[in-house]
Amino acid sequence: MRRELTACFLSPIAYVIMVVFLAMTGATFLMGVDKNVGTDQPLSNLLFGSVILWLTVLVPIVSMRLFAEEKRSGTLETLMTAPVTDAEVVLGKYAGALAFILIVTLPAMAHIFVLAAFSPGIDMVTVDPGAVSCGCLILILIAAFLTSIGLMVSLMAGSQIVAAISCFCVLWICLLAGTIVSTLPIDSTRIAQFISPLVHVDDFSRGSFDTRPLILYLSGTAFVLFTAVRILESRRWK
Repeated sequence: MRRELTACFLSPIAYVIMVVFLAMTGATFLMGVDKNVGTDQPLSNLLFGSVILWLTVLVPIVSMRLFAEEKRSGTLETLMTAPVTDAEVVLGKYAGALAFILIVTLPAMAHIFVLAAFSPGIDMVTVDPGAVSCGCLILILIAAFLTSIGLMVSLMAGSQIVAAISCFCVLWICLLAGTIVSTLPIDSTRIAQFISPLVHVDDFSRGSFDTRPLILYLSGTAFVLFTAVRILESRRWK
């Protein structure tokens, strides 16, 4: 984990990513606020919707190099001979990538407080701290799940470009899973609401806490990481 996290911050690209991510989430948030002036749309809902939107870009950029770069440079074989298990390799890389993503993402929560401090007609009374806390919780869980997918895609891809494009497509399929299921010719409304990250973000950012999405993302993350470990183990037999 320390190796991956250090590699991220030793590169100037990491700081560029942080600045661009915060700028884009802030701009998207302000556009949403301007569009919803006069409505009862909560500020927290607009903020977390903006962060989730750009998280689908951040995760592929961070995770594409985790294993694809190791395979390209030929250092994966050296890593496999180190005195660490396959599970430790996967979990270490995953923890480093997730830590970096959270370090980049969580400061975006300041947008809502900056808006409340400098905008007339908006004060801290209108900002629900419970909704912000619930939004941060679901954001962390979704980021953990999406990062695990990015790691597995990087493990299966042959290059960073392929890993980034494939991960971007898979992440959007996950985000739109509820919409996709709702178009099926069956009564799938409850299923769509249960598996849709967009619905979960909307509910949690309004202060509605539900344990079912927590179990969904925790179990989903564990399953993806377990699959990644098995894929890495299979390389030893090739």
